[in-house]
Parts: sequence; structure tokens; C-alpha cells
Amino acid sequence: MKNIFKRIILPFAAAAALVSCSGLLDTTPYDFVAPETFYTTEKNCTMALAGVYNAMNTQEFYGNYYSCMLSNTDDLSYYQRAAANTASKVFGNDHGPSDGNILDAWTAIYSGINNANMFIENIDGAEIPDALKVRMKGEARFLRAYYHFILVQGWYDVPLRKESFKDVNLSSLEATPHKDAIDWIISEMEECVSMVDDSEFDKSPSYVKKNTVMGILARVYLWRAGFPINGGSEDYAKAAEWARKVKDSGKHQLNPDYEAIFKNLCGDKYDEVYNESIWEAEFKGSRDDGIWTMGRIGNTLGNLDSRAVPTSSGFYAGSLILWDLYDAKDIRRDVTMAPYSINKNGVQTAWKAAQIIQRTCGKFRREWEPETSTNKNWTPENFPILRYSDVLLMIAEGENESKGGPTSLAYECLNLVRGRAQVGDAAPGMDQEAFRQAVRDERGRELAFEALRKYDLIRWGIYVSTIRDNLGAATKDKRWTNGTDPANKFGGAAVFAQRTADKHQFLPIPERELGVNTLLKQNKYWSSASSE
Repeated sequence: MKNIFKRIILPFAAAAALVSCSGLLDTTPYDFVAPETFYTTEKNCTMALAGVYNAMNTQEFYGNYYSCMLSNTDDLSYYQRAAANTASKVFGNDHGPSDGNILDAWTAIYSGINNANMFIENIDGAEIPDALKVRMKGEARFLRAYYHFILVQGWYDVPLRKESFKDVNLSSLEATPHKDAIDWIISEMEECVSMVDDSEFDKSPSYVKKNTVMGILARVYLWRAGFPINGGSEDYAKAAEWARKVKDSGKHQLNPDYEAIFKNLCGDKYDEVYNESIWEAEFKGSRDDGIWTMGRIGNTLGNLDSRAVPTSSGFYAGSLILWDLYDAKDIRRDVTMAPYSINKNGVQTAWKAAQIIQRTCGKFRREWEPETSTNKNWTPENFPILRYSDVLLMIAEGENESKGGPTSLAYECLNLVRGRAQVGDAAPGMDQEAFRQAVRDERGRELAFEALRKYDLIRWGIYVSTIRDNLGAATKDKRWTNGTDPANKFGGAAVFAQRTADKHQFLPIPERELGVNTLLKQNKYWSSASSE
């Protein structure tokens, strides 16, 4: 893993000043090294490509803001703090267009897009082998499309930026309609399938490769199939088709040890036996060698540490809904909802049976990190973007929705995931609706805390009702606090549920961006008429 990290991530530090813009809202001069001069050698092109990847490896994207604050606003996880601590915060659904975390995430993602555009516009002139040029260009085009997908999925209508940012006075651009943007993203990704690597990086999940592109294509088609586009059965069939190509490649298996998946992520290791992690955002956080990325996975999103100087704040906990999804024998439950915390003396202390919603996210634990990782806030823990179990569940969903009911393949894929969890096969003979719910529940059990649930609820058209009604009811259950919450530490979830409205399916376009991009209008969910 370290070799991959150094080849892709670390060279960006040297390349950033030469080939990237710091964001859409301010620019860094790069004309002291002309692009046509810089993009010549393989080394320089690799450095420039690292700048395209680098957007993911920031606190603003997968290191914290997007993966945690903006995406863990669902029914299975909640910000485990008193209601007052969620006020005016995006993780409490009490935010507006001036929220700084939303602006920072927006800017970081568009920075990645700009880096991709710079690369795409200049790579053709590089003096490198044609095959290498095609592969690198394919990675950059896919990342550009993926970053746009994150924006479209999160903010609804956003500008598609297909050219590098050169002049703030000429940067204004209207938003592309949601459906048109998704169609462009799909078209770009489909062209990239044959361009990216299909062998060299098979067991290196920090790289984009063919199965990465095909797996993400399945995800994008699932989004197109559901709300707000409602493309229906044809798109569900395409999702199943692309996910099935990943399965049929035979390059991935489910790791029989569910816990080992996350120990590998936390320990900065690649699983080269099962290769279940298809794509992940990679971080380095010890600072011991002066090289680090701004990842806080395991710190903000991790187990509760009560020491005077904690290494994990345990901000996010599993809800009662998540707990009730699990069968008592499901091996995923105690991995996902840690059965212990770290007490003030640094000792693991088991939660009592009745202490359910006190259990914080257990997938990312500081105690699973290498011993050399000593920084209080920054961690080397990688974040999963695409796992093989997700691919199997996308096949199951796509087959069921496109065929009017579950097929044998749909059952096979669902039961592979259930079999690894040791909960037995799904009930035979289910109709379409029953199987649909079975897949949705399985996605919750399998993928909680992985920045996917919110967007699943949205595309299923049930985000608001699930948060407001289901989570709201769960917070009134007597098991929620079990009479042990005099300070209302766990009260933020109830207020979060009450606040949730139709507009919270998408994020507001940042106010500062609207001031700079004079052609851009607030999305319809946050316009003055709809945000009251």
C-alpha cells in the first residue's frame, strides 16, 4: 500500500503549485511553468494525475466533511450530542447556504474537477507511450465524471465544468439540469471503461481501474432509475448489467471475516486475497515523516474514547433502527456498532446490554491502526468508496426492479452477502415488494456509516418520511436513553428528525458561490419559495 500511496498521493505536494487551481473561488497562478512545458515526462504526468486524485484525500471530501458531516444524515446513524450542539449545523439538518462545511466540500470537489480538466487538456502533448497516455487520461476523465456525480447527487442542479478554470471574470456558468448532468456523467464513464487499467492495479484499491468504473456506473444508473429522475426499469437493468460485469470478472470475493475488511482499512493494508475493497480513498496521518493527508476517519467517525486527550471523539453512533435491523447472530452488528468504548484510563469497557444507542461507529477504530500512528486528530485510515458486497446488492436490486420480481441471480447475490453475515438465506418465494425491502434492509446492515445510506433513501423516494417518522418514533422508544441521559446527550437525533424537511434531500448551493457565479441560481429545493 505504501508504494501505491507514494506513487499517487505524495507527488501532489510538489505538483500542486505547478498544475492546479486551489478552487473556483480563488486562483493560484501557474503560468510561471507553462502547461505545454510541464506535461512532457511520465514523472510530471504522474504528479499531475496525483493532483486529480488528491481532492478525495482531503478533510473537506472523504477525510471528514463529505463522508461524515454531509452524508451521515440518515436514519441509521446520528450525531451523538445534545440537541443544542446540532443547532445551525449541517449534521443536524439545521443549516443554510452560508454553512462553511458545505462551501468547503463544494470547493474541494470542484478543485478536483479543475485539476482533471487541466490534465485532460494537456496530456495529449506528453512524450509518453500512447497506452500510458490513454490509461492516465481515462483515470482523469472518470474522476472528473465521478466528482460531478458527487455534486449532482448532493446539490441537485450544479454547473458541469468541462474546461479548466482560467479567469474569475469568465467563470460564471449556469447549472446543468439534473437529468442532463447524470446523462453526461454516464456517457463519460462508459467511455472510460476501455481506457483504464484492467490488470496492473487489480489489487490496488487507491487506483481507478476497470471494475471501479463499472461498479460506479451501476451506482449512477441506480440513481437515475430512482428519484428524482425516475428512469425506472430500463435504468435498473443497466445498473444490474454493469454490476454483473464486475462479478463476472472473477476478481473479487467477499472476505469471510467481515471485521478484517475494516482492520485493513484502519491498518493501511490492501487485501490481496479477497480483493473485496474495489475502491477507497487513501490517507496517511502519523506526520512522523513529515508527509500526511488530512483524514479524520477513526477520529470523528470512530469509537468513543473518554480519555483526557482522546484520539477518537465518537461523534457518530448507530441508531435504534440500525440495532433492530440486525439479528442477534449477525456478525456485522458488533463490528458496525462497537460493543465497547475506551474509558478515561484507556481501557476497553463493554457496554451494558441496555446501552444500545450509546454505541458509536465501530468500523473505524484507532486501536486497529499501526502503532506508528500517534497523532491525536489525523489518521491513516482509508475510507471505502466501493466494496464488492455493494456490487452484489446492486445486482440484486437491479434484477428485482427490472424483472418485476427477484430472479435466481438476485437471490444468489443477496444470499452471498447474508451468508457471510451468518444469518442464513433470504426467505424463498418473495414477491417484488418483499424482496425490495429485503435488499434495502441488507444494504443498511452491510453498508452503514459508509456515506451511502442517505443517498439510498433519497433515490428510493423515502428520505423525509424515514427520518421524520421512523427515526422520530425510534427516539421516543424507551430504549433510546434507558433513563441514563440526564444531560440529554443523545437528544440531537430527535431534534434532527423533527427538523428534516423536503429541502434536506439536497444541499443548498453555497451562498459565496452564488455571489461569484452570477449565472448560477439556488437549486429549487432551497429557493426562497421552498425553503421556508
